[in-house]
Amino acid sequence: MTVSKRLAEWGANVSSTHTPAARAAAKHAIQDLVGCMIAGAGDEGAAAVRNAVQGLGDGSSVVAGRLGKAAAPYAALANGMSAHSLDFDDTFMEAISHASATLVPALLALGDEIDASGDDIVDAYIVGLEFHGALGLAMNRSHYEQGWHATSSIGVVGTTGACARLLKLDAERFAHALNLAVSSVGGTKVQFGSMAKPYHAGLAAKNAIEAAKLANAGVRGHDMAFEGPMGMMEMFGGPNPPGWEHGLATLGAPLAIERAGLAVKRFPCCAATHRALDCILMLMDEHGFGADDVESVDVQVRSGHVQNLRYTEPVSEFEARFSMQYTAAVALTSGTISLSDFTPSAVQRPELRAMFEKITLRGHDLEKATDTEADPVPSVVAITLTDGRTVETRQDYQRGDNNNPLNEAERKTKFDDCCRGFLPDADLDALANTIATLEELGSIRDLTRMLRFEAGADRGERFERRA
Repeated sequence: MTVSKRLAEWGANVSSTHTPAARAAAKHAIQDLVGCMIAGAGDEGAAAVRNAVQGLGDGSSVVAGRLGKAAAPYAALANGMSAHSLDFDDTFMEAISHASATLVPALLALGDEIDASGDDIVDAYIVGLEFHGALGLAMNRSHYEQGWHATSSIGVVGTTGACARLLKLDAERFAHALNLAVSSVGGTKVQFGSMAKPYHAGLAAKNAIEAAKLANAGVRGHDMAFEGPMGMMEMFGGPNPPGWEHGLATLGAPLAIERAGLAVKRFPCCAATHRALDCILMLMDEHGFGADDVESVDVQVRSGHVQNLRYTEPVSEFEARFSMQYTAAVALTSGTISLSDFTPSAVQRPELRAMFEKITLRGHDLEKATDTEADPVPSVVAITLTDGRTVETRQDYQRGDNNNPLNEAERKTKFDDCCRGFLPDADLDALANTIATLEELGSIRDLTRMLRFEAGADRGERFERRA
């Protein structure tokens, strides 16, 4: 049986009677992503994408940050861009991707079009995340370190599986949806630090809807799109991928949302910074020093993360999100990192830029060849103080990881922070309550209608204004 057929047989036929833990985790992920989508809708790039999709087809799908609607694929494109614009959305380490940033925009847009129930959205999210995990386990880290942005490359295929599940395709059409999605695999990490990175999330969501709808209409792809000559693995797997058998071995047993879970971000910047930032804040809390007391900072991360954090002297808010020097300087100065730290003026603050030369980033040798992104490979931070002391700590799992999770109050604080100023307080509470009881919704439109507002456009100044 081909890879696509094996995936499709599972995806089309697996029971929707998921455990309460799986359903709760899916709703937490959906809420976190919706918050990020609302906060990101006002970003300059997200607004530009919304403008670009106008006139590309009428439809019934809500575009967050606009009163008007669009055809489902283009609503997903715009909403995916908004969701990932601030790099505040969760990460899924089995795929080394921002899985929710492709899954949720696609499912909400397609759900709007077909008037899906909330229960069907939760089910399709869980099934779709499983595909993201299977593909990630089969191809990473080789695929990722080859330079592919897995949010886009793995994301489009995994999210196609979620859309096929939502459309209730039979196994044959489900398989061809996945085969067709392979033709949309792409997106490279050279785009990190630009508007194209969040565009990748929207593009994957858009193409996933199209692949599922095309297969539903009878369009067929090649049966060997995954494992055949010139197929997905051969073309995109990199030099030493684990292989399809490794990826499929754990399909649904247990579910990815339970075995791996998702890492919720505390800070709106690249996930590769987060363990080190946790270390800095822990050391500051333990030893009571501030930025003026710091002589030097030595940050060690897994080698594959160094290339992501390549902006040692960022000149824009986009580059700053991928700068260990900038984010560490903010943490040392402010004791946290907030949405308002990523604006053109914030990035140019002289007191922060003066600290860059004190902060060194390097890859460590603590990673074994068999380690995956989901393994507890630490970040290590050593800070030398002006009084001669050196303090050091390590963090295996970032705060917010499935192994070091945020509590309910922390999740609510983040959601409220994302939405505050963009939705009225009463609507904010109603939206949170609707997501918390998503399985009870007869129509997902009862949720998506709350996302209709005019977001405007700026480069983060909206967060400075509300501070």
